Amino acid sequence: MHQFKSCAQTVNASQSIMFPNFLKILLYLILIFRIRYCLSENNEQNATDACTCDVEIDVVREFMDDLDVVQKSGTKLESKMSNIEKLLIANRVPKLPTNCMEATGNSTKNGVYHIQLQKVDIDDLKVFCVEDVDFGGWLVIQRRQSDSVDFYRNWTDYKKGFGDLTGNYWIGLEKLHALTSDCEQELYIQMRRRNGKEYYAKYTQFVIAGESENYALKKLGNYSGNAGDSFRRQLGMKFSTYDRDNDIHTRNCAEMFKGGWWFEKCYLCHLNGRYSDDEYGVNWVQIERLESLAFAQMMIRPTRNCLKQLLLRNLNASA
Repeated sequence: MHQFKSCAQTVNASQSIMFPNFLKILLYLILIFRIRYCLSENNEQNATDACTCDVEIDVVREFMDDLDVVQKSGTKLESKMSNIEKLLIANRVPKLPTNCMEATGNSTKNGVYHIQLQKVDIDDLKVFCVEDVDFGGWLVIQRRQSDSVDFYRNWTDYKKGFGDLTGNYWIGLEKLHALTSDCEQELYIQMRRRNGKEYYAKYTQFVIAGESENYALKKLGNYSGNAGDSFRRQLGMKFSTYDRDNDIHTRNCAEMFKGGWWFEKCYLCHLNGRYSDDEYGVNWVQIERLESLAFAQMMIRPTRNCLKQLLLRNLNASA
């Protein structure tokens, strides 16, 4: 995709020079071919006579007329080429979906799909979509299932994202902001204890601010589920890492509890803690205060309001 853009930009920048010149060279080649053809015919008739082919002068005159037409119509040709190029770029490939509900289509399989994030100019982003939970269409933004990936990371890592898309994973705050601010999302959190018991917490809205506001948790919506509303306390809090302390505690909560999060002073839930560490672990207080969860997964999905908004956009774009 990026190679295509680069090529298109090069064509756009140089088409005014290259296209007319190409026609001139083509006409020169035609002229040479005609003269050579004339010489060839004449040599076949008499190899010792000089070429007296009368058509040579007419050929040269015709060539000069054609060259003059090319030079005079150069602007029109450039304009036509520009319009053709625009059509090619506009229709180069079908547009990718913007969320998992569109990406999965009629599929019922969990897995990796491709979407685009226009807000941050990402044309092809790989995401993990979940279809077997609450009617599907969920996009995974965070997952903890083992200690194979260290979540005690700096601000830059949490901003860009890290981990394995099919394993322990953090999508990145910048992408999370783009996804939740462009169109209203809901949040679903899956959790499982070591004894195998499963829990969930669902929130009707989930919005993350941009970096200028330190990726604050702006909206959370109404809660439902069996895990307890432990996330509510973090509403309005800025994101913190060990090298960027944005909480309201006297100490740095991210440093104390070994992972980046929307800390207050400090938390009632913290899903980016140290895996399997009960004191500083992957924790949801209303499930169990001092027990690190065996599994946690955060997912987002467009709300009904967002789907209406997307539908109107598509209708306006096709009008």
